[in-house]
Amino acid sequence: MDPKSIKQSLGRLLSLPLEEGKLLVLTHDNPDPDALASAAAMKLLLESKRGIRATIGYSGIIGRAENRAMVRLLDLPIHHLTRLNLDEYRYIALMDAQPHTGNTALPETRPVDIVIDHHPLRDETKKARFYQVSDDLGASATLMTHYLMMAGVEIPTDLATALLYGIRSETQDLGREVHPLDLEAYHHLVPLSDAAKLAAIAKPSLPRQYYAQLAVALDAILVGPTVAICPVGNVTNPDFVPEMADFTVRMEGVRWSLAFGYYDLKMYLSMRSNDPEASAGELMQKVLVEFGKGGGHGMRAGGNVDLSTGSRSRLELERVITERFLNEIGTRGEKLEPLKSEVRSPASARAEE
Repeated sequence: MDPKSIKQSLGRLLSLPLEEGKLLVLTHDNPDPDALASAAAMKLLLESKRGIRATIGYSGIIGRAENRAMVRLLDLPIHHLTRLNLDEYRYIALMDAQPHTGNTALPETRPVDIVIDHHPLRDETKKARFYQVSDDLGASATLMTHYLMMAGVEIPTDLATALLYGIRSETQDLGREVHPLDLEAYHHLVPLSDAAKLAAIAKPSLPRQYYAQLAVALDAILVGPTVAICPVGNVTNPDFVPEMADFTVRMEGVRWSLAFGYYDLKMYLSMRSNDPEASAGELMQKVLVEFGKGGGHGMRAGGNVDLSTGSRSRLELERVITERFLNEIGTRGEKLEPLKSEVRSPASARAEE
């Protein structure tokens, strides 16, 4: 994508024949900073340039401490779908998500008017009245920042901080899958943002329950020479699963990581790679065939399996999905061992002295 195509895209968006009626700006389930910031930017853009009344909605939970801090400190105007009536909204915009991907609470029978995303384009998305899916960008927040800049809309400090953090978190501080437009948006937002709030969001206080859950997850990790599998079990929030995938892919020698856990009758999965040529999104779809839905791009992917039918046990799901994953990345023969087997306990160390 380039500035010219963004300007053309913005023109199409602002010229949509939207008659009087309310707009619901909807994020994906359990929204991350990129989705939240992008939704807030869309609300501002359409209210400022088109006078459209917009509400930001989400489903699931905002569980990760950083994400909760972002919502609280930046006073983001978001509402859980359980407190909204979909029938009151004439228009729907999906942010950082696409229709029929299994990661929004929007009924598949409900048409979508606007789609903004930075993952590979889905066929269902083409049915929307407007869509801009830019999988070469590192974050949806990048596109929304350029929209606001080109539309001449002043970006308030809190929104600039949200957009900046969205880009930072999605690209791991500009260290992963970064486009020149990501850099341009980042540098535009830095002087507009609140550095103190940004620091507070990045390093929030963590509840003790988090450390207890982390201890369980670390004890369950299985590692091979180039792969890490992290079955985290039941989690207090789905965000913990991608957090562990991010954490384990940083392990020395590891090229791929797969984490999965359970929350509210769903199995959540997250996949990461250090290979710039990886196709994690396609791989996630392959390992979830007949089980669930997933997607992503390059080096990151996520998915989920609905467990409410009870057709397969957790152990069977974990076994088959892990086997498919290892087979697809070419590490089926790698020996996986518990991480703790590589570390001597204090008692063992003293016994050997």
